[in-house]
Amino acid sequence: MSRSVSAARDRCLELERVIAGRARSGSLGLDDALKLFDEMLPHARPASVTAFNHLLNVVSRALCRRSSTLESGLVISLFNRMVRDCSIKVAPNLCTYNILIGCCCRMGRLEHGFAAFGLILKTGWSMASPEAPIIINQLLKGLCDAKRVVSYNTLLKGFCDEKRAEEALELLHMMSDGQGSSYPPDVVSYTTVIKGFFSEGQVDKACSLFVEMGVSPNVVTYNTIIDGLCKAQSVDRAKGVFQQMIDKGVKPDNETYNCLIHGYLSTGQWEEVVQRLKEMSTCGLEPDAFTYGLLLDYLCKNGKCSEARIFFDSMIRKGIKPSVTTYGIMLHGYGNKGALSEMHDLLNLMVANGISPNHYIFNTVICAYAKRAMIDEVMHIFIKMKQQGLNPDVVSYGALIDALCKLGRVDDALLQFNHMINEGVTPNIVVFTSLVYGLCTVDKWEKVEELFLKMLNQGIRPNIVFFDTILCNLCREGRVMEARRHTDSMVCMGVKPDVISYNTLIDGHCLANRIDEASQLLDSMASVGLKPDIFSYDTLLNGYCKAGRIDNAYCLFREMLRKGVMPGVVTYNTILHGLFQTRRFSEAKELCLNMIKSEKQWSIRTYSIILNGLCKNNCVDEAFKMFRSVCSKDLELDIITFNIMIDALFKGGRKEDAMHLFAAIPANGLVPDVVTYRLIAENLIEEGSLEEFDGLFSAMEKSGTAPNSRMLNALAKRLLRRGDISRAGAYLSKLDEKNFSLEASTTSMLISLFRGRIISTMQSPCLKRKEDGNKGYDFIEYYRQACVEYAKQKMSTPEFKIDINAPTVS
Repeated sequence: MSRSVSAARDRCLELERVIAGRARSGSLGLDDALKLFDEMLPHARPASVTAFNHLLNVVSRALCRRSSTLESGLVISLFNRMVRDCSIKVAPNLCTYNILIGCCCRMGRLEHGFAAFGLILKTGWSMASPEAPIIINQLLKGLCDAKRVVSYNTLLKGFCDEKRAEEALELLHMMSDGQGSSYPPDVVSYTTVIKGFFSEGQVDKACSLFVEMGVSPNVVTYNTIIDGLCKAQSVDRAKGVFQQMIDKGVKPDNETYNCLIHGYLSTGQWEEVVQRLKEMSTCGLEPDAFTYGLLLDYLCKNGKCSEARIFFDSMIRKGIKPSVTTYGIMLHGYGNKGALSEMHDLLNLMVANGISPNHYIFNTVICAYAKRAMIDEVMHIFIKMKQQGLNPDVVSYGALIDALCKLGRVDDALLQFNHMINEGVTPNIVVFTSLVYGLCTVDKWEKVEELFLKMLNQGIRPNIVFFDTILCNLCREGRVMEARRHTDSMVCMGVKPDVISYNTLIDGHCLANRIDEASQLLDSMASVGLKPDIFSYDTLLNGYCKAGRIDNAYCLFREMLRKGVMPGVVTYNTILHGLFQTRRFSEAKELCLNMIKSEKQWSIRTYSIILNGLCKNNCVDEAFKMFRSVCSKDLELDIITFNIMIDALFKGGRKEDAMHLFAAIPANGLVPDVVTYRLIAENLIEEGSLEEFDGLFSAMEKSGTAPNSRMLNALAKRLLRRGDISRAGAYLSKLDEKNFSLEASTTSMLISLFRGRIISTMQSPCLKRKEDGNKGYDFIEYYRQACVEYAKQKMSTPEFKIDINAPTVS
């Protein structure tokens, strides 16, 4: 230790002994205390706080005896110098704060006393400490002496604002017991602490204190309770308190109803909201701007913009001027729903009413246009922003860049990114993630790496969404091993893969037909503290079923049930489809029965899978019975379900039932599709109703349903099989007109027909030559040449594909 340091330490210890001795003997006066304080400052050590407390105490008492409010700031000044000017930091302790608070309260400087008390709270001090009663009583006494009884609620609020409602309750009990104060807590005191408990999520303690109140609650107290219960999703309990409020004769105000309406909206109880609005009107209350804001927000978020507009217009008629926030709610609702015309009109109305759009409003409109890839409109809004003196911010550029990337216009997105930086707008992780997504989709992986390094250089740390975006694109391209290495990089950078990361990897391995590795990934999730969710299981289930490994899929399904993971609609659809496809009919049927017994609401897709499975396993009667049951349910039917049943009924020889079902399609709000028409047309050909078939095909085209390649090939084959060469030629011509390909089976049938039957027909003595005026010869000759040439042309082109059953043509 150097000589100078040793001397300073010795001087400090000597001063501490002098101060302590004179303080105990009572011989330390104000002037000496101030001189010793100045001398102590440059030599103080952390333990010197005790000596400083002696000096502060002497100064405080001396000033109080003089009753000089002008000099009361001296103690605060000394306190600040002690904290700030000591060469070695000296931290105040509770004794220091106690002296300071006591001095301020005795001198009537209560605002300084509360400021000091706030400093104590920030140190983490507890009301359970032994010094608590002394400190609190000094504040209470000061408040009472100054006839400022109501102000002690500031203490309670201070505790509650610091999330220390338990200590506020202890203070409340001290006040109630009369410790240091002759003024008991009032309704504001109780309400403050009740609100504190609610803000900390301690609902039961808040309700218990409400019951124990020593004074009658007022409307503010009831509103606090109702609001707290509604925010805790205990709306029924809030309704009970509301009824109690009325029974006690406390009149509800607008805030009461707003709290209840907010609670009912948060739980989706719209009917109750309507009832409360009626009650308000009965009580002579009108919805205010806040009420309308709640209603508009709920309706817009639930896609009910038309209903929201009715309330919005009503609000204006009643003279309530919508704020920029209210317009923002409506614009956001229109934007999300895609009602861009209404959104544009409302924006114009807003400007016409003298309200200037802010960044939030412009960004709402930009995001709505960007979501629908309307880039020109986005750029127009950018120009409008600048005209109004607002520069596009990171949200504006983020929406534009994201839209461009999703359109595949990555070069344009990069131009906007550079322009954004040149404008002084710092990109955030959302912008970088959008760009990475775009670059990955156009296979510019070198640019991804470059952008990643640029992001790190700017101090922006990648998050899990950023990494999952890269992971998803790697897996989609089948680069699963690179994706695995990518997860290792994530961990090295301190980002832990989440359930979505694992689900992406599982899906990637299934797409690459590496099902066993996908299964190992699912098993490994528990070892890293992750719990597989329904998507994890559904992804692997789908992989097993597509690979034909139905036993593995069924085992995984049962494992889900054992582990308490409730299968969803997708789960059941996947496993049912797999079981039916592999002809595991008994297991599929057992599963169907269990599903029906569960009384859950299944989707029409699920029922279609079951119906198709039953029909393919020759259980048409059972399927038809189930179909009728499905039609009676509150389900949105689709044409696929009808097509399944029409096809099965025709194959089962139940033509009348099939045609009745076809006729019933419009009554169910559906329109026949090309598959429906194909099924009906094939049946008409089979039974020889060819004129009716022609009429059906014509009606189909007039309805706007265009035939596809499968339909035209199927009709041509059936007509050829019947020997109706003329009609078959007409539909073969339609194939050519629409640039559709001949199926291998159609080509085979044409060649076999014209190699044998046409030649024998031409050699028949009954057939006359062209010059004899027989048009039949011309017809057969034309179609023989046309069809054979057509088949040869189609088969000789490199685009023509045939399956393994196609004939060989020399």
